[in-house]
Parts: sequence; C-alpha cells; structure tokens
Amino acid sequence: MKFGNVVIRRKVPCTMRDGITLYSDIYLPDETGEYPVLLMRQPYGRSIASTVTHAHPVWYASKGYIVVIQDVRGRGESEGVFNPFVQEAEDGFDTIEWSAGLPGSTGKVGMYGFSYQGLTQWAAASLHPPALKAIAPSMCPADMYHGLFYPHGSFALGNHLPWAFQLARDTAQRAGDVQTAEQCSRVMRSPEEMLWKMPLNERHPILEQYFPAFYDWIEHQAYDEYWEQMNWINDIVKEPVPALHIGGWYDGFLMGTLQSFEALQATATPDCFHRLIVGPWAHIPWGRRAGGIDHGEQADGGHHLEQLRWFDYWLKGKEDMELSGELPIRYFDQLSHEWHTAEQLPFLLEDGVSRSEWFYLSGSQTPANGAAGGGRLEKHKEDVEEAVPDVFVFDSRLPMRLDSYLPSDRAAIQERQEILVYTGGPLAEDIPIFGSPELSVQYQTLGGPTDLVAILTTVSEKGTARLLSVGRTEICSEGADASNEWRTAQIRLRPLAATLPAGSYVRLELTGSAFPLFARHPNGVRGEMNSTGTGGLKIATTAVRSTEQDISCLRLPVKR
Repeated sequence: MKFGNVVIRRKVPCTMRDGITLYSDIYLPDETGEYPVLLMRQPYGRSIASTVTHAHPVWYASKGYIVVIQDVRGRGESEGVFNPFVQEAEDGFDTIEWSAGLPGSTGKVGMYGFSYQGLTQWAAASLHPPALKAIAPSMCPADMYHGLFYPHGSFALGNHLPWAFQLARDTAQRAGDVQTAEQCSRVMRSPEEMLWKMPLNERHPILEQYFPAFYDWIEHQAYDEYWEQMNWINDIVKEPVPALHIGGWYDGFLMGTLQSFEALQATATPDCFHRLIVGPWAHIPWGRRAGGIDHGEQADGGHHLEQLRWFDYWLKGKEDMELSGELPIRYFDQLSHEWHTAEQLPFLLEDGVSRSEWFYLSGSQTPANGAAGGGRLEKHKEDVEEAVPDVFVFDSRLPMRLDSYLPSDRAAIQERQEILVYTGGPLAEDIPIFGSPELSVQYQTLGGPTDLVAILTTVSEKGTARLLSVGRTEICSEGADASNEWRTAQIRLRPLAATLPAGSYVRLELTGSAFPLFARHPNGVRGEMNSTGTGGLKIATTAVRSTEQDISCLRLPVKR
C-alpha cells in the first residue's frame, strides 16, 4: 500500500534464533533502487514509532531510507513473552542482520529512537552485528542501574512506577483484560496515591500479574549481577559503533546519556567518532517551553535534520567535512538560551575544570531554616560567621517534594522550616556554569542513616527560585559515640549548563528528601529503603556547620 507518497508493507515477519516471530512495518521510497535501512525496535505499538519526539517513518523514507519499525518480543503483535531489556541484545542482532538482507537494502543498517527505543540500540550494539553502521540513541543510558533506575543511588520512583503501570496496561490489553488495562491507565494519569504506598516491594496484584519485573528493579537495590547483565557499556567500547547521543537537561535519564557518551568518546577515532546534543528538553516533548519556561525559537536545535545528517554520513557515504570536523558536543544554555559547542564534558572529568566559583555556607544569629532564615552563601572564607549549627528535621512520613527536573519555581517550598536555605548576594557579573556542582558539608545526624539532599536554585531579582540541579547521598553516624562527631558529606549534583545573570542570587537547599523524584529514606536503616513499610517510617535530625577549620562549601564549575 501507499501512504504519504511512500510504500508501506505491514506486519512483515522476522524469525529470531529461537523460532519466535517478531513483526515489523516497513516504509520504502516509492522509487526503485537500493537504500540503507533505519531500524527502530519498540514496545509501545509500532504505529507510534517514537513520533512523540521523532519524525514519522514516512519522512525518513522520503529522504531515501528503508525504515523498519518492529514490535519487540511480547509486545504489539510480536510473539513471545516481554521481559524488558533481557532479550533485546540477541533479538536486536537477529533483526539487524535480517534488515540488511531486505530487498532493495544496501546492507547498511542504522538504528534510531528514544527511551526504550534507544535502549534497544545499546543492547544490539553490545553484540556487534556486522551490518550495524551507526546509531542515534536519544534520552537513554547503556547502563540501566546508574543511568536509569538509580541515577543518584536512590530508586527513581516518580519516573518508574507510572511506567511500570504503562507496561502492565499493554500486557493486560494484549491478554484481553480490558478492565485491568483501564485501571492501569487511571494510575498512569493520577499516580499520587500509589507513589505514597510502602513498602515499595509490596506486591500490587496488577504488577504481580502483568509486570513482575518491577519488583526485580526494587529488590536489587544495589548494583549486582542482575544489573551487570543490563550494563552494555563495557561490551560496546570493545568494538564501538558511531553514535549520535541526544539528551535533555530536564530529562530523567540525562546522567545515563552523558555516561554513555563519555565512555564512547574515549574510544573515538576518525573512522568512528561520536556526537552529543543536549537541549532544553524533558523526556517528552522536545519543545521550547519545558517547565513553563519559554527557551526561545532556537530551542528545537534542528534535531530532525541533525539525525538525518548523521545517517547520511555513515550510511550513504556523504563525506560531510563539517560533520567530521565539528566539535563533538553541542549544548543549550538553560538561562541565556544560546547553543554552544565543547570538546569534552567537564562534569565527567575527574580533574574537574580550570575555573570554579566557590560559595561557603555560613550561619548567622538566626537559624537557616527556610528562605526567611539566616543561612548565607559567602564568596570568601573569612566572611563565614561562627554560629550555632543549623538543624533540620526530616520526618519520612511527610517528605519534602520535588516532582521532576523541570525548571520549576521553588520559592514557595523554600519557606518550609524543614529545609535549610543558604542564599548568596547579588552576582557582580554573569557566571557561565557548565558541569556538575559539588558540595562538601560538615554534618551530624541523629536517627540515621538518612538522606542528605542538596537542591540548587537561581533566584531572580523578582524572587522566583528556579530549579537548576539536585543531588543526594546517604549519611550516617557510626559507633556508640559517633553522634558527637562531625563528618563530611560529599554530593555531586546533576550536570547543568546555565549562565547565571549578574544581579541574580545563588541559593542552596539542604533537606532529607526530594520525593517522589527519589524514593524517600525511611530513616534508621541501611540497605532497606525499598522494603520498609509505613510503620517503619521514622524521624531523623541533621545538623550542618561551617567553620574556619571545617568549612562547608559549594563549587560551581565555570565554562573554560
């Protein structure tokens, strides 16, 4: 059949090595000839084809590609049982080699797509299929534990509980259980009640029946052999494939995208180089108004054409000297709304960056609790005031909220007394931040182990406190007399690129939670965060100090 001036072949079978048949829709140019293949493997119904972020397959076919959109095993109309991530490497290898042999194919295959459709690219690339010549994974990691499920060492509950019900919905619908599928849709639309349920590993009947893999993610709280089989980085770098990485500053999987790029970039050669684009985008959509902020007309970044240019270079042999000679990183400044280029990622380098802006936490004659308190960020150590340590109480039954990485206004929640707030003076000049802020805090805790969460905001002259970055670590005093000891907590916050304007203020929050972005710490237990019920939710108290001898400080990495 023809649609959109291209030819479509529906439900084309492809048999895997174990006899299971997977089905694809194939879009072809309406002209006789040989074309390279663009393959997408996805679990959401192949008609969607990542069109929530990517161009429709018709567009790619019209540009001279055979486009294959496949339902992965156990999804859509494909046979078998869906076990997320586990079988994507072998199934991807088999599908790539099959795609290379399609009538009219040149034998060269590229893969594209975002999120799960990106994960299938990493999985397949780990087995080095000969026909795979380039990939373009967007907003996805190659390391499931660190880049997807536990990016800050705590389960990313807010992202993955609704997603689990989405996958359970599709399984229920596939089984003809319409009533349960509708229940799942309701949870996806309004997940608030489910997010508060504890323990996290308590089996919900819907997930137990239709998506039990969720509890594997919960039960494997630490990186172990389970996660090792879903970390494809080490295998990929042995024989890398050119990769165009696309990420978003507000995307939940940003750290995984950057981790994967860094690993491949270390292997780059003139014959196999890589590129990274980071825009002002959430997971969906890739527009100009993430978090209600208008990032300007250039926010799109031309990502459709950039992907086309990437595949034209590697699959069609178009020797675009500009592509091969460009700097490997292109990123959007979240505050100046300008695109920049860079040679490397400073926030992933162990030796840091060449220049830093330092801020030193200082107490005062009044406690630092809430934005109206006396917490200050000083530019000079000698201005840090000797004061009574600042103390916050974290009641895990009432965690402090942070729903996403979007640039929300934190001014209202910063009034809470459960948050220590440290604010600097007006900046004398613009400061172009590019990298991961780092925080060193002198602390004591009672009722730990507990979490220490750091949230960085920029405060405008009008008083809005825009979210920039967040990080967390577990803190604990050990030993019988350890509660009397001051210890040091180190937190590396999430990367950002933002030019702080002159006249604005830097503000740091310290508290015990960022819920439901991170699963809340129940307090008083170690390694049992995901198995503690509501009866085990306790209260922890944390003190913070900054003295001339034991300084607490914030380092902001400045663009070279």
